[in-house]
Amino acid sequence: MSAAVHSLKKNYKVYLFESSNFPGGRCRSFYEKRLNQEIDNGNHLVFTANENFYELCKIIKSTDTIKTLPPNLNFFNLNNNSHWSIDLSKISSLRLLLGKNKPIPNSSFIDYLSILKFLFVNRHRTVSEIIGGSNIFSTLWDPLTIGVMNTSSNYASAKVLSNVLKKTVLRGDKYCYIYQPKINWNKTLIQPTINFLNNHGCRVQYKSMLRKIDVLDNAVTRLYFTNQVVDVLKNEIVVLSIPPSNLQKLLPQYTFPSSYNSIVNVHYKLNRNLKKKFKHSIIGFIESHTQWIFIKKNHISITISNANYLNSYNTEEIATLVWKEVCKYLNLKIGIPDYQVVKEKKATVVQSPKNFDIVEKIKNLPNNLRISGDWTQSDLPCTIEGSILSGRKAVT
Repeated sequence: MSAAVHSLKKNYKVYLFESSNFPGGRCRSFYEKRLNQEIDNGNHLVFTANENFYELCKIIKSTDTIKTLPPNLNFFNLNNNSHWSIDLSKISSLRLLLGKNKPIPNSSFIDYLSILKFLFVNRHRTVSEIIGGSNIFSTLWDPLTIGVMNTSSNYASAKVLSNVLKKTVLRGDKYCYIYQPKINWNKTLIQPTINFLNNHGCRVQYKSMLRKIDVLDNAVTRLYFTNQVVDVLKNEIVVLSIPPSNLQKLLPQYTFPSSYNSIVNVHYKLNRNLKKKFKHSIIGFIESHTQWIFIKKNHISITISNANYLNSYNTEEIATLVWKEVCKYLNLKIGIPDYQVVKEKKATVVQSPKNFDIVEKIKNLPNNLRISGDWTQSDLPCTIEGSILSGRKAVT
């Protein structure tokens, strides 16, 4: 969708094929009957540093659907019931490094010097190799890594986390404010994009899965979809935004990342009185299954990243497990409300140095073929920002 928008801005004619019957991928929203409301498929933390995100919102005229939250991250440690808050603006002004602010319980200002280790990082190192010995590894660096990269610190690329820190906290507090949709991601990104495409004469052709590609003289010449065959002219560009596992079947002569991590989201319907007991819009959980709670209008939405270990759990087991942790945060015993569990078993590739090396070695594609998707940006984590950037770069 990003590639289509940026192509239309260049006055190209665009044909957009979608394999499913809905647009948006992991950023979509849908109506959930059990909760009697529209919910997001997943949650996303977007910062003011994510300039490609905001630029796209300006193009599709959806900036008025965004709310901006202060650069504060609020945490709860399930193991010892402690609460703390990290003001990202104070990190950027180096107050932490000077010992003027020590937000994490039982930490010293020396612990925060560990952020300096990310200034110069070898691209082949993992986060654990860089920072695993830090006293605040389990309370800051590991949960931060999992939240940003959906990958355990034992495997996550330290270079990519370094890039994130350099674009946010180390760049200044104005890059650390948090963007969230006022209603949901459908209203902020997906529907405005569809409206933009329609207004520019581009209609999405749904239920059109790509089955085969013909290549002749180093150029894509024909695309075989489930419902039609499309000839590609020499002066036309083909942009594939397909998960690596499916792309491997279409282009077997290339090597793509093959290891993935799951993300699980649990949505609970809450009444107004119970929702008021949550003091912050976004809450990070430490030493727990729950990792982030997003407080929505009529429900809360919980995200668990790096969640392959939950793939064998059924939805009731997951919802019960997470609700117990929510109750501990609230210091209440409440029966489990209506819920919906959404599993994305291949939410992102494992964002390891090995997989990023594989991505960077994808060379010598046919002259008129481009590949986009969050996983193609080896300097950024697999996020909305990386996805939007990949689409823009594919048509630049």
